[in-house]
Amino acid sequence: MATFASAAIWPHAGASQSGLVQSGLVQSDLVQGYADGDGVRRYFVQGGEGQLILFLHGVPDSWTLYMSQLAEFSQDHMVVAPNLRGFPPSDQPQAAEAYAMPRLLGDVHALLRYFGRERCILVGNDWGGYIAWVFASAYPGRVERLIILNAPHPAIYLREVRHSAAQIQASQYERDYNNAVAPYPSWYNYSRADPIKVPSSLAEAAQMETPDLAARFFTGVTEPPATTSLRVDVPTLVLWGMQDPVCLPGQLDNLHDYAPDATVVRIEDAGHRPMQSHPSLVNRAIRDFLGPAPQPR
Repeated sequence: MATFASAAIWPHAGASQSGLVQSGLVQSDLVQGYADGDGVRRYFVQGGEGQLILFLHGVPDSWTLYMSQLAEFSQDHMVVAPNLRGFPPSDQPQAAEAYAMPRLLGDVHALLRYFGRERCILVGNDWGGYIAWVFASAYPGRVERLIILNAPHPAIYLREVRHSAAQIQASQYERDYNNAVAPYPSWYNYSRADPIKVPSSLAEAAQMETPDLAARFFTGVTEPPATTSLRVDVPTLVLWGMQDPVCLPGQLDNLHDYAPDATVVRIEDAGHRPMQSHPSLVNRAIRDFLGPAPQPR
């Protein structure tokens, strides 16, 4: 595993450089700390300086999903990777409502406020990418560029679990999360709070009500969205492992209806986490997409 390149690091209030020596990371190259907001404390790691790149992991992962990307991009950017709510040492609220989209969008705003940035490059995989799609659609002024790695756009995911038997089958694990009896891991609540419910079959899908995603995603947000259309107009890079067993390639069909400025890179032999299986390819694609690093804002 690559180590962080030497970079100027500065601690914020509540941050420290203690105790993080794992997987090839050098303690002095990394800051860890906690950012508060919306009643939830989020753990993060931080490296480098410059324009902010914010990395959001999925379930059931952690910030370590992006080790190779943090190592690469801390050389000329400020990189921040939190553990999302529900993943220790971040707080783990027990109520499913604490994981509804308005709260998750608030977490992104809270992180931007904590680091004093108006805008960021936003990166997400799995549930982190699901959040990133929605955040970039609603708050385009806060996202310089969007990078998605095997994370479905919510509107397209809804389409697929209503009309694709293959995607319905691939998503059956979500039914287990939704039907679990307590106690269960707090991160099950991401699925339990999501308005999109996976049917058992196409026949059941035909009988299900279509949820109003905009109403569920934006009612009660702390900051009013610029739009509730779920259309993403910021420049977007979509990196997709084509062997993903849970997010099938059908998620890319007609993606440009919702992300007209998207560049799609298909990685034929990658699965759900291409940043780990193909780190050099992913880092190179992100470098090409970002171009020269601008000055921090």
